[in-house]
Formats: sequence, structure tokens, C-alpha cells
Amino acid sequence: MHKRSVLSLLLASLLTLSLASCGNGGESTAETPASSEESTPVSVEDSEEVSAETAEDPYLLHMVLVVAAEGTGSDAVKQAVSDLALSELNMEVDLNMQTLGTLQQTLNMQMAANEDLDLVPIASATLTSSIASGYLLNLNPYTDILSEAIEGLGDDAYAAYFPETDFLAGLPLHKERVNPVGLVVRRDIMEEIGVDAADIVIDPDDYDSFSQLDALFAAAKEAHPDMTIFSGYLGVQVQNTWVDGLNDFLGVLENYGQTTDVTNWYESDQFYNFCTIGRRWFEAGYESADAATTTDTGAMLMRAGNLFSYFTHIKPNTNVEVEAQTGYPVDVIQIGKKGKYSSNIIGCIYSISAASEDPEKAAEFMNWMYQSREFNDLINWGVEGVDWEEKEDGTAGYPEGVDAGNVGYHQDFGWIYPNQMAGHAWEGNDPDVWEQYEVFNTEDILLSKANGFNYDGSSVASEVAACSAVVDQYYVALLTGSMDPDENIPVFNEALYNSGLQTIIDEKQRQLDAWLAEQE
Repeated sequence: MHKRSVLSLLLASLLTLSLASCGNGGESTAETPASSEESTPVSVEDSEEVSAETAEDPYLLHMVLVVAAEGTGSDAVKQAVSDLALSELNMEVDLNMQTLGTLQQTLNMQMAANEDLDLVPIASATLTSSIASGYLLNLNPYTDILSEAIEGLGDDAYAAYFPETDFLAGLPLHKERVNPVGLVVRRDIMEEIGVDAADIVIDPDDYDSFSQLDALFAAAKEAHPDMTIFSGYLGVQVQNTWVDGLNDFLGVLENYGQTTDVTNWYESDQFYNFCTIGRRWFEAGYESADAATTTDTGAMLMRAGNLFSYFTHIKPNTNVEVEAQTGYPVDVIQIGKKGKYSSNIIGCIYSISAASEDPEKAAEFMNWMYQSREFNDLINWGVEGVDWEEKEDGTAGYPEGVDAGNVGYHQDFGWIYPNQMAGHAWEGNDPDVWEQYEVFNTEDILLSKANGFNYDGSSVASEVAACSAVVDQYYVALLTGSMDPDENIPVFNEALYNSGLQTIIDEKQRQLDAWLAEQE
């Protein structure tokens, strides 16, 4: 029990005794508590017994946490998080760890079944459907409780706000705010085949420039014929970074959001060309046969030792982060420019589940988790002294005898955690890497004309659900080259329009036009 609780109850007990020694309409008597037959002195021990009986029971908070892999030390981390929250918030924590590959399907089933959930990570692609399904609470009634987290997020705190319904769906993560695409490649193989990553320059608007990657992959395949050259769950999906997806990519603003016309990206020349490139790589044997269905991330596959490269979102310290995740030094080849739009600011947000038993407690925990250094270190690096330790320069690193191969828990998934900048940066990073992030978020960016806009999809919820099912059937298979684009892109788009895509696009355009008019 907190000392403050004990002291408060002790003072309350003493106040009761003082009042008991007064009578006659509040006039003080000459008797002291010691001489009063009706007064009984209360010891500290007695007050502790009273406080133990009346103290509030700890709230059991259920939180879904995304991890790269659980690891042998996961149970220790779960217990440490619960112990920390108990000591600081009088809450116990049930930490439900899920990998990216299984998260969305599992989480949707949990929310549909109204399982015990308080805090949940929600991807932008499923945000509107989650709201329409009634899975999330509006955070507006809890902004006072969340005030410190909101203040720390600054101008982007309300990126998941829907003005048409006055609905604040969640809080974005405190991290990099722009997400250019990059190709991560193993440096040892690059040196082996004699290719310098700095010499490869890819422009998404110049599809011929991708032939440089064809040559790179061919050389790597020749040197390592049994290795998967390019793969990874979500790897191809980052290719939609050059459009403002307006939350769910069912109607987008092309060219980094430098237009205000909502269009269907899936029938654009850009989408067709990316699928054609993917098909070329697939037929050349650079990708694995299960490229469209694997749930393993690129980092997981590379760590296993049989992957040369994968696409991901990049930032100032991607190479350091990936080396910590995989054990391999890597080079990073940037592909495209830095676009900033609400849909990537809220690529993942933390929300309060509609199934929360006590939303105020959930909001209290959320406010705390955006600030707590110890919490963010625990979920990212594991238990201090076991999985990591603080180094002389203030960064985190493995303790003696521990490395990427034998560590019990190590995520390096800060980009999907509440506030990695509250915690330690990993060794190998510059000590000022978080300051570098702030610069990265503001310099040389293309700000979408719809930045700050979120559309309310409740009126087209059935169409969104139907179109999302179609996207699930075709999108990844097309971009990985598993499906022939010439045969299947027309079928894909016909199915989208038959499922109501044009209705969604029209509704987005209507709401966007109204929002733009308000900005004038």
C-alpha cells in the first residue's frame, strides 16, 4: 500500500477522534482523548489494518501489444510491466502480445467477441471499420485525463480526430511522422557482390530505375542461389506510401497528396507498374513461393539467415535498428520522397476498446504509458540487467554474454510503441537520435493537401467492409507478383466497384471538399 494512503487514513482517524472529543454544539471540553471514556486511541498498526480493508483493489488492465516475436523472456517482461503499473498506478496488467502477421485478424475477432480489452493498437487501414463496428470509444470525454500525453504529441495529437462526428478515435504514436520507403539489404552480401548501395538511386516515378534492383537481385541470387532474395510480410505494402490513403486506401490522393481529387489507386498506372515489377521478381525466383501468404516480417526472415533484402519504412537510424533486430549489418536504399499525411501519422494508434470495464482507468494508464521511460524500455528492450543495460553514453545495449542470438526478449519495435523517445535509444545510435527524428519530421517533406483530414466512413460502412474483403483477396498477391497483373487487376477493380468503391470515393470527396472549404 502506498504510504500516502496510509497517512490519509491515519489523519482521518485522528480527525474522527478529535470530533469525538468535542460536544455541546461544537464547544471544546476540558477532557483530553486520554481521559475520555468514549475515545479510543488508534495506533499506526490499527490504521494500516483499516487502510488495508478500505483501499481500492488494483484494476486489471488488458492491453494488446505488438511484438516482433515473444521470446523466452516474454513472461518476465509481462510480469515486470504489471509490477511497475501496480506500484505507480495501482493497476495490474494483462499484456496480450501479438505479432504483426497475426494481429489484425486476431484483434478483430477479439473485439467482435467483446473480449476483455482496454487498450488496443489500431491500424489506419482498419480504423474506419473499427469505428463503424462500435469497437472503439470516443476519447473526447477523457482528454483531461490524457492531457500530458496529448501535450507531448503536440500538433499531431488529434490526427485521429473525425470532425464530422466529433470522434477522437485514439492517440498516434510518438515517433517519426513521415515514412519514406527503403530497401534494407545485407551489407556482407553487398560487399561480396561488389555493389555500393549509394550508387543505387530509385525514383518511383521512373519505373525504368527499378531495373537497378533487378540487377542487384540477380547478382545476389547468383552468389546465393538457395537464398530468398526479397520477401517479408508487409514489405510490399509500404509501396502505397506515395499516396495519401485517406485512412483506408479505398479512394486516395495520388502524388503524395499533392492533389485534392479522390481517385482509385488500384486502377492507376503506378499501381499497375508496381505489380508488374513484383511479377517480374516473382517469376525470376527472387521471392519465396509463399510471398503472398507469409506472416513473417522481413526482419524475422533476415534474422533467420536466409533473406537478402526487404522493403520497409525508413528513418534516420533504420540501419542500426535492423542490425539490432537481425544481427546483420545492413545498408538502406531510400526509394521515394517523404510525404506527410494523417493516414501515416495514424498508421497505428492506441485506442480504448468499447469493451473496457473502466475507460477512465484505461485513459489513466494510456496517459502514463506515453510518458513512462521504464515502461517503454520494458516493452521494447526487456528487463534491465537481463536483456539490456545502460551504456556509458546513455544508450541501451546487451549485457556481457548476451547478444541478438541468445537474448530472451528484444523487440526494437519502437515505431509501433506509445513513445520510444521516452526510452533509451539502442547502442550504435547517435546519443541525439531522438533530436534527429524531430528534424526528420519537418525537413524536406511533402505535406498532403489533406493533412489533418479524416473522413467518417459510418455512412459507407457496408461498402468499406465489402471492398476491404476484396482488397484482402487481391492486393498482396498482386504486389508480390503471385498473381498476373494483366489478368487480375481488371478483375480486382471490377470487384471493388461492384462492392461499392465509387460510393466510398464520392463520400470521401464530399467530406474532403467540405473540410477544405473550412480551411479557407
